[in-house]
Amino acid sequence: MSEIRQRWRLIFARDEEARYISHLDAVHLWERAFRRGEIPLATSEGFNPRPKLVFAAPLQLGMLAEHDLADLFLAERLTSPDLRGRLASGMPRGYRVVDLHDVWVGAPALAPQLVAADYRVTLFNVKHDDLAAAVARMMAADKLPRQRNREKRTISYDLRPLLLEAQVRAPDPAAIAQATADLAAVGLWLRLRHSQDGGSGRVDEVVAALAGELGMATHLPSGAAERGAAERPGAGGSATNPEPIDTPDPAATIPFLEAVGAVRERLWLAEEQELAGILP
Repeated sequence: MSEIRQRWRLIFARDEEARYISHLDAVHLWERAFRRGEIPLATSEGFNPRPKLVFAAPLQLGMLAEHDLADLFLAERLTSPDLRGRLASGMPRGYRVVDLHDVWVGAPALAPQLVAADYRVTLFNVKHDDLAAAVARMMAADKLPRQRNREKRTISYDLRPLLLEAQVRAPDPAAIAQATADLAAVGLWLRLRHSQDGGSGRVDEVVAALAGELGMATHLPSGAAERGAAERPGAGGSATNPEPIDTPDPAATIPFLEAVGAVRERLWLAEEQELAGILP
């Protein structure tokens, strides 16, 4: 392991060109870019030493980002202008550095410091007032029982403590441009808990819960959604915990709630929470 002489915190964005790059592929692209820029990365121990690059939280496939975080550990000290120049010469396509800060090498690890994340998404086929009423009901609820499908396991959890804030806003013009049909569009802004100990909220899970409140169908979150499944309120479920079905039935009368253009606007660290009033 090479000695760590400096630690830089990168604030970066992921744009449209990198939307469908997996987290693992993104890590490899960043490492390759740093080699091209001749950035002196410190390396880990072991038979296969890896560059010391730590992302705060992986991005879901297909999600854009405006203010994500990564820590870069260097074996040699660089000035801010020097590092900026080297990054500019080799950043992976679809990624850009928004800002960077010299951080104390011994500061706490990045990921455990996360407390929340802000997101926005555009929902189609729903009216503003209907969505606002559903959001109000969810925010007023004491509990929002849900289930997550993990391979062959089903995990029960409460979504409510993970949902810190929700607001109905204007739809994102970029998301509207992606729509394939002329449907009513409404913007949804969310602040979700993001914690290694207390659990983390997901946009798709909130959208699924809202669909249940609205009596609509939507894609199941997590692994089930990747298999093309959907969920709807039915006899075996409830508005906040719908019963899964295999596929949306085109002949069914249940309307479909579509979410497009999810963006992670910002990650919040523990040191920022009191200033921002994020957590009680």
